[in-house]
Amino acid sequence: FHAGYGVGMGKDHTLFAKVEGVIKFEVKGAFGRRYVSVIAA
Repeated sequence: FHAGYGVGMGKDHTLFAKVEGVIKFEVKGAFGRRYVSVIAA
């Protein structure tokens, strides 16, 4: 997974939320990359 809007990535590639909200999984781009975003509630 790649970090989307409202998501940060740690040194060990751990994804974490920067804002409080609802998680959204998306597939974008020509290579079908999967993104995790947090939409502020």
